[in-house]
Amino acid sequence: MPPKDEVRGWSRLIAGVADQVIAGAVHDMHRAISDGTFRWMGPAGAPVKRAYDSVTDGVYGLVRASIRGAGEVGALAADTFGGEGDPERAEPSPAALKARAIAHGVVSDELIALAPELDLELTVRRDGRAVALDASGLREAYPDARGRVAVFVHGLVDTEAVWGARAEDGPALPDVADDAGVTPVLVRYGTGRAVGRNGAALAETLDRLVANWPVPVTELTLVGHSMGGLLARSACAVATARRHTWTAPLADIVYLGTPHLGSWLEKAANVGSWALRRHSRSAPIGALLDERSRGIKDLRFGTITEDAWGETPIDDLLTGLVPDGPWLDDVTHHLIVGRLGTGERHPLRAVLGDALVRSGSASGAGRRRRIGEGGEVVILPVGASHTRLVRAPEVSTMLFGLLAAR
Repeated sequence: MPPKDEVRGWSRLIAGVADQVIAGAVHDMHRAISDGTFRWMGPAGAPVKRAYDSVTDGVYGLVRASIRGAGEVGALAADTFGGEGDPERAEPSPAALKARAIAHGVVSDELIALAPELDLELTVRRDGRAVALDASGLREAYPDARGRVAVFVHGLVDTEAVWGARAEDGPALPDVADDAGVTPVLVRYGTGRAVGRNGAALAETLDRLVANWPVPVTELTLVGHSMGGLLARSACAVATARRHTWTAPLADIVYLGTPHLGSWLEKAANVGSWALRRHSRSAPIGALLDERSRGIKDLRFGTITEDAWGETPIDDLLTGLVPDGPWLDDVTHHLIVGRLGTGERHPLRAVLGDALVRSGSASGAGRRRRIGEGGEVVILPVGASHTRLVRAPEVSTMLFGLLAAR
């Protein structure tokens, strides 16, 4: 039986989504259609419209109140009848944790706030358990700690489980690091938050990790998949601004399919929702689409600062583009560019890149934007789709060669 706090959180989140998103959007669409109908009737329809709106508003209000009540009943039932969970288990099952990661990565902060039990703060994990970042906690979690450390940061709607080995794919990247004499460290975070906010949390975590590591850290490597690479860049910017010392041993950053210049899919979602909101009858659908998380919206242009929008509404047409900062100095940046298809001129490759990130974005050099200056940049094309990059043999070979050569 799932622990009661997990059941409570899911009851409130599902009710919140049904109330604020589904029922609210249906009500708004119903109103938009009826307004158009009564407008066609002219002045004679005004009295009827007022009566009609009064009735329908009451019905929808009752439905939404019932939905909210059902969520609270579910939460109360969890408190009354729910299990305490296995005391030996540090967290939910892998399937439940994946569901939580998806929910956190997709829905808005306002909806996640309704279910704090499902929140995911940025933490270091070892065997599924959170690691205390003081000296004793790190010694306990990493009794065989080496001076060379590689920190792995997952992407959107994932957890650190994405780095796990699969029999058909060969060794996992953390195991590759271990074989090269480097201690792997896995990070988990809620991907729905602003990239800049998670990046700041990662910077603070790395600062404590390096300061309290059981042995002096002589070399640090960051490996980020997709959004995780943006967190790495954001953390470097924060470290520079706050004069952190953890960047001193930082030698390499490996970006696996990172949308440095943004993802075409989020741009398409933004344009689509903006267009839908131009017409009264489709506006509720556009508003529903705009309920996606801030983390996803940061993928529009590869935003790595939390205040990128300033006073500009985040859901306006293609907003959020800010000047690109340089690559961090004195660090080698390895940009892994995924590709669909096998042929050099495969039509899908030019349009979709690795399915989610085009090659120009993954390499930080597009037609109109380019991340320039700073540290050395090495680009490696890999014949794998976006999700397969974490298990691509070429990436394993590259990472082992990089780490073992030092």
